[in-house]
Amino acid sequence: MHYLKKPFILLELLEKVQHALDKSSKSLISDFTVTNFLQIIEMEEKTCTIEITSKGKVGYLHLKDGQLIDAEANELTGDSAAIEILGWDGTEMKIEELASNRRTIRAPLMQMLMEAAKVVDERADAAPRHDSLLNEAVTLAEGRYYKKAQEKLAAFLKADPKSHKGWLWYSRVSGNMKSIERSLSNAEKIAPNDPEVVEEIHKVELAKKTLRSGQIRRCPFCWAPANMKAFKCPYCRAHLFVHEELLACTKAVNRGTLQQAIDMYTKVATRKTNPSAHYYLSIAHFNLENWEKGLDQLNNTVKMFPEKKFYAEQLHMLINLLTSSEDMFAQETVAKKKVPDPAPTTTVKAEKKKILLAESSPPIRKAISIAFAGRGNEVIEAGDGLEALNQLDKTTPDLILMDIILPKLNGYKVLSIIRDNPELMDIPVIILTGKEGGANNVKEKLAGSVTYLSKPFDLSKLIETTEKYLK
Repeated sequence: MHYLKKPFILLELLEKVQHALDKSSKSLISDFTVTNFLQIIEMEEKTCTIEITSKGKVGYLHLKDGQLIDAEANELTGDSAAIEILGWDGTEMKIEELASNRRTIRAPLMQMLMEAAKVVDERADAAPRHDSLLNEAVTLAEGRYYKKAQEKLAAFLKADPKSHKGWLWYSRVSGNMKSIERSLSNAEKIAPNDPEVVEEIHKVELAKKTLRSGQIRRCPFCWAPANMKAFKCPYCRAHLFVHEELLACTKAVNRGTLQQAIDMYTKVATRKTNPSAHYYLSIAHFNLENWEKGLDQLNNTVKMFPEKKFYAEQLHMLINLLTSSEDMFAQETVAKKKVPDPAPTTTVKAEKKKILLAESSPPIRKAISIAFAGRGNEVIEAGDGLEALNQLDKTTPDLILMDIILPKLNGYKVLSIIRDNPELMDIPVIILTGKEGGANNVKEKLAGSVTYLSKPFDLSKLIETTEKYLK
């Protein structure tokens, strides 16, 4: 392996090239241009084949007695292949024995070099407009405007059919497997070693094992193809929407991919109004078990796009899943899920009721808060017993909903303080208690002074119970 760092002097270059040519084994030369190298070969009248690589592309120049006689680059041969290779930058060259004696190139080397320089200059002039077209297509694809992205990419590839990046993105916005495979095949021919191309091919091969038809949906997080009715991505393992098994299996997801998706959708959401970006931002957070962020995001999405009934249904389903999950309350196995009730109305009541919610689990607290706020109530949250008392010093709620197991000051002590305060003693209290005998113990201690519900609980039952007191 031979390396020569720039700047270099001509004698040094001659010695390096001569040493490489004299060796019977293959030699690698890097860090100076193909043009300089070919001029030395011509001057020394050497015979060899040069394998040239640049950014995943591979080409071959065949020289006999210093004259360029043939060239190959992907599907190109002869003059067009030579001009393509001579325009590459960041090259590495491997010197081999002459592999082709055929003569397809008649023009002198200097003429070929000048033609290649002209092509490079023309590409540089067109690059800003051309790159802009690709960037516009990628922006549309990230926003899930696939048809518009396809149109931009088609125009881009018409002007530059040798762009592996263009074919890669075209595969990502195609809706059927044949088109995807054709596009990736083109990308692979152009840049077989490009990491993104290699990974995309792996995604498709994995998807083909489970696909039931040629029509596919896209994973909104990693672009992998999936069955139209799939609820998980076969590649990054992310959940694609809220469903009954969401809480049971979020550990196997590719966290790096999900974080990249959050960054992407955050960027997309700031560009223009895009319901899908807001929705998938929440789903990405759920996959990473960022339950509070995800709930806030999905709740805001429902408010921003009230006409999208699916988002409200997804929010209500997730709240039901969280509040009926033993794992969320007690770190046990997830309880059997129920079919969710219809989504609560978001119509605000004429008289807004105030609820103090004291719950130690942030995702459960957030889920209950969203459910009651969606019914027109004002919800004041507290994460521990002391915070609950602090809130009671500031305001008088219409109802108190409280977990019996609270940090800093448990529910029994908080309730005792409430009952000893003449200004608070008549406020209805609903106690949430653990499953294993907790309800009976609370009932004995409270002697009928409050209502209790065992955890995990049915959200509709909780709502029904609270509404009895809020009428």
